[in-house]
Parts: sequence; structure tokens; C-alpha cells
Amino acid sequence: MLSLQFFGQNLHFAVNLFAALVFFAVFWLYFDAWINKKNSKELFKWAGALLLFVSFLLHATAIEQSVLGRSIFGDTTQALTVIFRFLGYAGLIIGQILDPLQKVPKSKGITNEEFNDEPKPKAAKVKAAPAALAVGKVFGLIFALPVGALTIALLYYRRASKGLERHLRPVATAFLLLAISELIALGGLFRGTNNPQIYNLVKAFGPLWIAELLFLLASALVLGHWVWNYLIKRFLSQLFMIFILITLTVFLLTTVSFTYLLTRSVQNNSLDNLETASNVLSYALDSKRAETRANAEAVAQSSQVVSAVQSKDHKSLSAQAKSFLADKKESSLIITTSSAQVLLRAEDPERWSDSISSDPLVRKALVGETASTIVTTQGVLAPILSIKSAVPVRDASNLIIGTVTTSVVIDNGLVDGIKSATGLDSAVYSDNALSATTLTAPDGKTRQLGVKQTNQAITSTVLKNGKVFKGSLGILNRQYLAVYTPLKDVNNTVVGMLFIGQPQSAVLKTAGHSIELTFLLAAGLLLLSIVPAYFTSKYLSYQLD
Repeated sequence: MLSLQFFGQNLHFAVNLFAALVFFAVFWLYFDAWINKKNSKELFKWAGALLLFVSFLLHATAIEQSVLGRSIFGDTTQALTVIFRFLGYAGLIIGQILDPLQKVPKSKGITNEEFNDEPKPKAAKVKAAPAALAVGKVFGLIFALPVGALTIALLYYRRASKGLERHLRPVATAFLLLAISELIALGGLFRGTNNPQIYNLVKAFGPLWIAELLFLLASALVLGHWVWNYLIKRFLSQLFMIFILITLTVFLLTTVSFTYLLTRSVQNNSLDNLETASNVLSYALDSKRAETRANAEAVAQSSQVVSAVQSKDHKSLSAQAKSFLADKKESSLIITTSSAQVLLRAEDPERWSDSISSDPLVRKALVGETASTIVTTQGVLAPILSIKSAVPVRDASNLIIGTVTTSVVIDNGLVDGIKSATGLDSAVYSDNALSATTLTAPDGKTRQLGVKQTNQAITSTVLKNGKVFKGSLGILNRQYLAVYTPLKDVNNTVVGMLFIGQPQSAVLKTAGHSIELTFLLAAGLLLLSIVPAYFTSKYLSYQLD
């Protein structure tokens, strides 16, 4: 499945586009009133609403650069969004200040409280514009947007509570919700923090990001419901907004569908590439297996070793194998007699003369077979996987007189080499527990060894059925595209898994510019559709009249 980041980015596009449509409807309402009167107060109102429409339209096309990669426009889109938003709020504030308050008429014997349908709230007097502007100067430009939205909410609430325009109460509520959304958006300024708790709270697609979008959606719904009740009074406006709404819906469906198919295609290609990369890890293990076998054969063919095995000379074998482990970078070297009695353990020279006849690899060597396998042993923090090879030792007459067994531990150095070559994370599992990995804790240093993979789909596909698994899943609290392949021993029994993966966000970054251009194209086409939608509506309205 595609990540939440993809759906989040498209939800951001849809909600902001809807908010833009709502403010376009508000612009149209005020513009229609201005056409008849041509006064300055309505001019500032429709100009402010139009600027907010442009602001939200621009913001809809903005991508989360931490997820989709660097925008092709850099920070220009965000800067223009802030500028148009600020100017839009300023226009609405000025328009409200210039528009005189329609006071409740005073009638003998009737008080304001009796005249109003609703009880007057006991609140401090609001001097909206001067107070808000002063606050904006105190807190700086960074707080201008939430302060601007809050100022507009207070101005509309003042008109609804002190004057006759009680119908403006939903508008005040809408701008209050918008102010909360703008305030929550300031949390994005803390995304550079080193505190993981704060970062998880303010990160893109995190809790605050979602809350910001929800408050914006609530604001747009309240304001949209209010403005629609006025637009349906005129047939031309009805037709015009219906055409725009249909166009918006078509663009949204087309954009989301296209970006979904694009991202899905990139994801599938990424999984195919990961499956190819998993072969690189398998090849690296095969190379280690061949190297271990070659080292064992080199020891078994040494005339000095053959002579020492024939005479069961432990001391001579110890002297010959003294530097073997360091020179060949092997973890273990064991030499036995033809009865599987240990003559030498190079890693522990004092422990010898015991029998390892139960070792299946040694038994194969004693019957003349050269064999390699993967074995697992329990370590302190995590299970240890090793590549183990055994070869027979033959005398001059080609009789088997003993065996040589070598092994090398599969450690982090192997997977680090894979990551250096491919740029991909990799890991080796003993059964379902991490034995070696490039995956680290949030500190970027601690390896997550010993952590178990508990995904049932992986357990069933890889460990039980010995097949390749590829897909999207969570690993150590991060979403990855991953490929798991079975790791088998000499008896063809699955003893572990190989993992190759990359963070799923890399898929979105690959498709980032295409997604951004798709958003821009949809927004541009929406703008271009306004003119033909208006003239079509006007023509139909004229014909019906």
C-alpha cells in the first residue's frame, strides 16, 4: 500500500483548493455588491477575498519539501502564499473598518437586549483594527497571519453582536477557526529541533499538521455554507458556482488519480530494483562462502598439515595455524582426524581431543564431500550467523585422514559494504532476529541487533515457505519498501532471511517534481476555467430569462 504521506499531500491539495473555492465565492459575493454601488468598502472586501483565494490556490500547490524533495521553485511558493494571505487579511480588515456599524435602533420601551434574538455576551469592548495591528507589531511578522485572521473574526463578531448583522456570526466563527489553523501552522517553525518528542509533534504529516488541516477544512465548510446561502439567491451565481464546483471536482479526481498511478508505478519499479539489489547481497554471501571454502582447501592441501594430521601432532598444527585467522580474516579453524576427533581449534588451541562427529558438515567431509552452510549460534545481544565450510584432508594415496573446517561471521561489515555500493539499507536475520544490519536507532549510531521481525506475512512467505517477499511495511517505526529473501543451510532448510530496503519517502521524492507539476497544472487549469464558466453561466441564465 502507498504511504500516508502520499494521501496526506493530496489531502493538503484538496483542502486548500476547497478553501480557495470558498474564498472565490466570497469574492464573487462582495464583487457583485460592489458592481452596483462601486464604493471603497466593498472594493477592499472583494479585493481581500480575491487575494485570499490566490493565497490558498498557491498554498495548494506547495509540497512538503521534507518529504517530496526540494521544490522546483524553492521557497518562492511559500513566500508568495504568505504575502497574498497577509494582503488579503489586510484588505478585509480595512473593508470592515470603512463599513460603518449598523447599530440596533433605539425604540422607546424596548432595550437592545429585548430587540436581539440572542442574549448579548458579556465581553470586553473590541477595538479590533488598532489593537490587532499593535499586537502584530509586537509579535512580529511571523504572527501576522493568525493575528490577521483573528482580527477579522473579532470585527465580524462585533458587527453580529453589537449591530443588526447577526447573519455574520458564522463568518466570525469561520475566521476564528482559520486563525487557529494559522496559529497551529507556526509549529512548522520548530521542525529543525533536535528534540524527538517535539519533532514528532510538529513534523510534516504529524499531529499538528493534521490539526492545522482539519481546522482549515472546518473554517472552509462554515464559510462555504454561509456564502452559498447568498449565492443561490441569483440564478447566474448558482450556475457559475456549480460549474466551478464541478470543474474543481474533476480536477481533484484527475489529480489524485494521476499522482496515485504515478507513485504506484514508481513504487513497483523501486520494489523490482530492490529485488535485483537483493541478489547483490546474496552474491556477497556466495563470495564469502567460496572464500571460506578456498581457505579450508588451502589448509587441507598443505603438506605440513597432512603430515601433522597423520601423526596427530597437535603442537605442530598449532604453530602452523598461529596466524591463519588473522591473515585470512576467518573466525574459526578446526582440524580433525578421520574419526572426527579434534586435533586443533585455532581460535582456542587449549581445547582439543574432543569429538565433533555429530557435525553434519564434518560427516560430509569424511565421506569425501566439500560442503558449505549457514549456521547460527546464540550471542550475548543477538544470534550470530556464520558461513561454515568443511573439506577432507587426504594423504599421498588419496585416503581421507581428517577434515578441515573454517568459518567466518557475517557481521555489520558485510552489510555496510552493501550499503556503500548500493545506497540501500540491508540486514541479515537469524530466523526472525536481526544478526547484522545497517538499520540504526534514532541516534544514528546504535545498531538494532536482536530485534525480531514479527510481520506474519513475512514469516509465512519467507521463513515457512522459502519464497521472496516484497512490499511496504514498518521497520523500527519507519515505513520501508522492502524485499526479504530466504537464507538456507546445506540441507536446504530456511535458517534466516536477507533484507534489502529503502525508506518509503524516497518513492515520493522520486516522483516529487511530477506531483508538484501536476498540482500546478490543475490549479492553472482551474483558474483558466473561471472565465468560460462565467460566460457559459451568463448565456444560460439569459436564455432561460
